[in-house]
Order: sequence, then structure tokens, then C-alpha cells
Amino acid sequence: MNKINHLKTESIEVFYQELIKYANCKPTIIHKKIGELSNRIITTNYDELLEKALPDFEKIVYTNTFKVAKLSDYDKYIYKIHGDINEPDKCILFPSEYENLYSTVEKSSIFEFKKIVSDKSILFLGFSLNDPYINYVLDYISNIYSGFNPEHFIITTQKNKSWPNKITPIIIEDYNKLDELLDKLIKIKVDQTTYFEEIESELKGNSSNSPNQIIKLSKTTDFDSPPSNKYWVGRSKELRNIGNDNFKVIFITGIGGQGKSALAAHYLRNHFDSSKFEFADWRDFKEETNRFQTKLLSIIQRLTDKFDIATFETISNHDLVDVFFEYLGDRKIIFVFDNVDSYIDLVTFKPTGSLSYFFEQILNKNHNSKFIFTCRPFIREAGINFYQISLSGILETECEKLFEFYKIPISKSEMVTLSSRAHKLTKGHPLWLNLIAGQAIRGIQTVNNFINSIENKSNFNEDNFSAILSEKILNEVWNSLNDKQKLLIRGLSETVKPENEENLRNILDSELNGNQFIKSLRVLKNLNLIETLSDGEIELHPLVKEFVLTKYHRNERAKFITLFVKFYDKFIYILKPKLNSNLTISEFQNWTLKIELQINKNDFKSALISLEEVRHAIITAGFLEEYLRVAELLYNKLNWNDAISQEYPYFHSQFITLTTIQTQIGKFDLCSTNLNKYSKIIAGKSIHYLAFCSQKCYFFWYQGLFNEAIAIAEEGVFLLEESSLTDNFSLRHNLALSLRDSKNENDIKKALDYFLQNESLDKVINRDQINFEFSSQLYGNVGKCLELIGRYDDALYCYCISFKKLLNENYDDSTLNNGYASFWIAEILFRYKKFKDGFYFLKYAEICWEKTSPPRLKLLKKTWSDCVFDKVTKDTIQNMTTWQVESYCKSFINQELI
Repeated sequence: MNKINHLKTESIEVFYQELIKYANCKPTIIHKKIGELSNRIITTNYDELLEKALPDFEKIVYTNTFKVAKLSDYDKYIYKIHGDINEPDKCILFPSEYENLYSTVEKSSIFEFKKIVSDKSILFLGFSLNDPYINYVLDYISNIYSGFNPEHFIITTQKNKSWPNKITPIIIEDYNKLDELLDKLIKIKVDQTTYFEEIESELKGNSSNSPNQIIKLSKTTDFDSPPSNKYWVGRSKELRNIGNDNFKVIFITGIGGQGKSALAAHYLRNHFDSSKFEFADWRDFKEETNRFQTKLLSIIQRLTDKFDIATFETISNHDLVDVFFEYLGDRKIIFVFDNVDSYIDLVTFKPTGSLSYFFEQILNKNHNSKFIFTCRPFIREAGINFYQISLSGILETECEKLFEFYKIPISKSEMVTLSSRAHKLTKGHPLWLNLIAGQAIRGIQTVNNFINSIENKSNFNEDNFSAILSEKILNEVWNSLNDKQKLLIRGLSETVKPENEENLRNILDSELNGNQFIKSLRVLKNLNLIETLSDGEIELHPLVKEFVLTKYHRNERAKFITLFVKFYDKFIYILKPKLNSNLTISEFQNWTLKIELQINKNDFKSALISLEEVRHAIITAGFLEEYLRVAELLYNKLNWNDAISQEYPYFHSQFITLTTIQTQIGKFDLCSTNLNKYSKIIAGKSIHYLAFCSQKCYFFWYQGLFNEAIAIAEEGVFLLEESSLTDNFSLRHNLALSLRDSKNENDIKKALDYFLQNESLDKVINRDQINFEFSSQLYGNVGKCLELIGRYDDALYCYCISFKKLLNENYDDSTLNNGYASFWIAEILFRYKKFKDGFYFLKYAEICWEKTSPPRLKLLKKTWSDCVFDKVTKDTIQNMTTWQVESYCKSFINQELI
């Protein structure tokens, strides 16, 4: 076609004349059956046979931008992505037209096509898949989702052909069999209509990506988005230092909320010198899945069109860094690596792991680029190419200027007083000042009450000023929110990446209707609890997210996590059965056997991903031994050094699950071996050392070795507080368990303070009104502290509420924890000589611990045998079914809580 490109007008005329010869052709039965098989049809054909066969389908041609934009609103459509015979001059015929349509300057029609490919399975019919442009879209989507996009299918007679990735052939002998095959597919569709309607209702929504508006001049948009700063004051010296040409590396450090990311983003947005640098590249590392290797591969791909990711996925990170600098050459680019806390050693306070070698090469190699890193810990490094900006609070005059931006409806004198009080309270901390400004918008009385409530709670002379103020300010903000706003903020806290508002509204639709979502989001934005990124996506400020995630145990968060999982499932599970804890062991073995096959193939990354898929459901169902069987097999066969250095997905999180269950099951020797091996392999005292400390503490606590547990946990907490990092590994929780059970009076008080989570004890044990916002874990752990200091009535009350809440939960450790609640209730009932009631709860604890905790079960059986009571009654209760025991316990709890 290139040879006749100059004869375009004449070619279109010939093309049109040829097509109209077939204008009177009638559609076949095949065309009609295609419409029975699917309501959404995409075609590259120009003729009208499908429209004639399916008159109730909306015809949408790629040139009609209005209809294309509303594509997802049509229940039935025929989407003609290359044109229509009625517009012959707009049909895609020549290579130049294809290239224009599929160019990197995204057309709305191809954008919509990419969306369909990314979350729907496509059946190719009468299509050879030799079209390079369609294959480009398929490869593009596969690369974006790292192979987790849905499987596609093609009906073909070619048995030995090699098909593109994620394309599964459906082989037929010849096309005379097509009619018969379509009948079979239609029958399958009819039989499974209810199933697919349920899936479709869960997966509504789309994942459009807006082009980045801040970082420009790049060939792709495959990078992260920096935050958009609402208002900006001060930091002029810091901005000048970032722009200093003498430094190759700049670290921006400081406690959470000081504006590290905001400073880097403001520099790029307002001080980027396009005469010096080609472009800026932003990468965010705050989520676990944002691996160094993945990020660096993506950056290299951005630097060159001649880079094949698949070629380099298995090389070491050292070699990958060398490849990066080879492609970087003498180009001038600004790279921002945001939130690299997990790559900092918490003893030496230098980059560690994958980042260590990269950092050394940046300092030592000849290059013309600038690298900006942000993290909380102060970096102990000195050199002519290195500069560190350690952020502290802004000045009082800058605080007043910041408040003026908010146009707070108060007089000048009131503004001066307000900004002075706020600055003194927060020491100029930008996030806290913005939160106070958000309260001030509600009225001067509101903000004064807000500041009073914080000032009156402490003199702020404590050692960890930032953490204490964070708790107090965010707790007051939290208490000022209504239930709908709290629901939204809890949902936002579970995002694994920034999301656009439309997606969030769809994800949280079961909890908030559209109007409630919009109103609540507006309030949270006004209160400065939400960050808006440059591409319009939103997320909670990291400190706000930390506060919410700390306030709620993972079990209580599961409902919101599930909502997001369902949404993201469209990229992973579109054709897989829905996982849930009601599956049988044989059904779970569909996954575990697949994992074994992946292990046998040495495909350890896929095995880890599959294990993550099934983890929650199989553990919640109580099949711990089956989980352990495949997890131990996997960790026995894979190379831990490779897994850590190459950052295998979920290696660390699955290790935590593995050692937790080994501890609970009582496989102490094996767990100890694994923990010791892990501690020797992880890089220095990085964030993964905190995970080790937490797991080792739990390991000791479970065996009653409280002094050892406290010692290792206190080391971890010290590192945690020194670095101002987030407690993502339940370190403080496990320390509190150990302090509580040490039975030392002062330690029990410390544990009680932790478990109360800034709530008053009177509010927790208020018998006039049960506060169901408090978690089952809070009630259980507070109750145990009260029991240990002799407040048995209050302890029993807490245990009963915990038991009642646990019955309605379906989390990983709900069954284990209900065993604790039942056992503790039984112990107090025995103390009160209520032996019959006590044995019912002891029996229920036995039912709970039979699968989840053999060591605890052993202790329980000793308690059962040691307690002297009527043997006939004991035997009767022992032989009861689960539902009979549960029914009795429920009745007792309901009566106790009246």
C-alpha cells in the first residue's frame, strides 16, 4: 500500500466501488449467532453485515468521538475500529493511517480498545492475528499488567502455529464446524448467565489513565505522579540547593508530614530548567509491590526504544544498574526516587539492598543527571557529590502566609493569634498546620476548640514529639468526622496505589452511594486529609493512612480490602472461580497443585503470586496444613538470596505468614531455623529487620518466653522510632502482647495503654452502650489486661463483646482469636464456680483451636481434665456438635450483655 499512497483519492474510490458490489449481500446465521454469544462486538471489517444481522445493536465507528466516549454506556454495540463503508474516506487503509491511529498520541478510539483488552476476555473469530497493530495493543496491555491481564481466545484451524502471549487457540477441524462450536459456546453462556452477571456487577468501572501534567517531554507515560501542592510557602533556601549543579545526589529527609515529596514536586513544577534537562522522571517506592528492579527496568525502557525488558528480567540488580548507566550516558535528566525508606539500613542509616550499589554508582560514575531521593531517616553520608536537605518546620511568618491562602473568615488580629498558636503547637509542621487550617475553614470557634482539645491533653515534652502529636491531632480530626466520612477514609486507606475518583466511587459503592461519596470526599479534601496527584488521582496523606491502618487491625480492614481486591480482580481473576473460605479442601487443591507445578518448574515468582492469591481464603477456611505444605515446599526449593536480591514479589509477606502459622501450629524448631536464616540474609538492619524482630517476638511470646520476646521487640521498636518509619509489621502490637502476659504490673499498664488506642477505658467498658466501632481485638486484649489486674467483671464483659463480634468475622485469625475469647471466658466462669457454662466455652475453644493451634489445644485439654466437675455433664458437652455448643454460647453472651 505504501507504493500507492500518493494515489490515495483514486484508491479510496476503487475501494468504495469494490465494497458496494456486496451491498445487497445478506448476513449469515453465523453473524446472528455472534450477537447471541456477546453483546459487545469489535470488528475491523468495513461492511454492514453485522449491523443487518443485529439491528438492535448500536453501531459505533471510531470516527464518532461522542459515541466512543460513551462506549461503556451501551448495552449492545458493534464497534468498528477501522471504519465504515458509509465513510470510505475515513476508513483506515494505508500504513500511515494505521500509524497515526495507533500512535503514542493516544486516540480516544484506541484508548477505549485498550481498556476493553485490559479487563475483558476477547474471542477472535475470522481473524488471523497477523495484524501488527492489533498485536501491538495486545502486547502493550500484557506488558502494562505484567501478564495479569485476561486470557484471550481465537477460533482457528491452525494446530501448530505459535500465538502471541495470553492468546489461547480453540482448534476446529475446518470452518464448517464453526456453526456447531458457536452453538456450544452459546449454551455455555446461557448456563452461566447468573455467574457472569454477578462477576460483571462486581467489576464495573474502568481504569483510565490520565496523562501526567507535570513531568513532560517523555516518550511514554509509564511513571508515577508527584503530588500537587495545594498551597506553597517558604523552603526558598531548600529549592535553591536542589537546583545547585554541584550535587549529583540530593536526599530530602525528615519526619512524616514535613513535605519531602511536596518539596521535590514543587521544584519540578516551578523550578525545572528545560534548557538544562530533557525531562524529569518520578518513581514512588512507598508500596511493597514497587520493587527497585521493576522501577529501574521501566526507567531504562523509557530511556531507549531498543530495550527488551524480557531480556533483562533475570539479571542481577548490580548488572541492571550498569545497564542503566550505559543507556543513560551523558544525557541530562532529573530522577526522583520518592519514599525509599525500605531501602535504608536503620543502624548505619545508609542505602542498603538493591539501592546501595545504585547509590554508589550515582556518586562515582561520570554522568550529567541529578538524582533526588526522599525518605524519613537522616542519611549518614558525606561527599562532594552528595547533599542532604533535612526538613524541619516552617517559620511563624510563613505559617501566617499559609493560613491567608485559605481565606479563613476571621479578622487580621484573629489570624495572627491563630497562626501563632498553631505554629507553637506544631513547631511549624506543614501537615499539622494544614489540618488546623482545614478546621479553621469550619469556623473560628471550631478551630479554637480543636486546638484546645490538643493542648489540654499534653505538655508535649515527651521524647517522641512527632508521633505523639500525630496521634493527638489525627485522633481529634477523626472524632470530628461523621460515619460516612469515616467509611470513605477507611476505604481510601486500603488503596495500594493512587486512584481516580470514578474508580473509588465504584469500588466503595456498596458502602457509600454516589451522593454520600461526593459529599464525604469534598469534606476530606477541605480538611486536607487527601493528596491530589498531578494526574488527578487521589490518595490519603501517608501519615493519615498510617493513623487509620494503626487504628484498625487487619481483620477489621478486611471488608475494605476485599472491595479493592474485587475491583483489581478484573485484571487477574476474570475467568477464574471466585476464591472464598467456603471452598472444600479438594477445591483449594486446584490452587495448591498449580503452585506445586510452578515450584517444580522452578517458576518461583509465579508460585509466590499464586500463594498470595489463595493465602487469605485457605487460611480463613482453616486448612493451615495445606497452606504450610506448599509454602514450606516453596521456601525449601527457592534460593532466598536470589529472592531477596531480585525482589521476588510477596517473598517477604509470605515469609511472615509462613512463620506465623508455623508458630501457631507448634512447629517451633522449623520456624526458628527459618527466622535465623532470614535474619542472616536480609540486608543489614533495613525495614525487613523490623519484620524479623516482630516475627521473633511473636515466636517467643507464643511459647511463653516473655523476656526474650520483650527484648527483641524493644530493639525493633527503638529502630522504628529512630527512623520515624511506619509500624507495618505489628511490632508494637506483639510487644504489647508480651508486656501484658509478663504479668508485671507496670508492663500490663503499658500494654493496656497501647491496646486502648487513645480511647478512655470508661468508654470501652461502658455497659449502657456497647461501642461497636471498637474492634474484637481491642475488647479481647483490654479484657485480658483487666483480668490480669483482678478486674474480672470488666474483663468478662470485654470478652463477651469480643466473642460476639468474632462470630460475625471471617478473617485469617478470627477462628484462632475466638479460641482465646472462649478460653478466657471459661477461665473466669470457673473462677465464679459457673462450671457448666465454663465447659461450654472451653469446648468451643477446643473447636476453634483444633485446626489453628495444637499448642493451645494441649493447654486447653489439661484445663479440661484438671477441672473437677460432674463427669456426665462434661462428657455430654464434649460429645455435642459444633452448632449446639455455639448456640449455647451465643445465648449465654446475649443474656450476659443485656
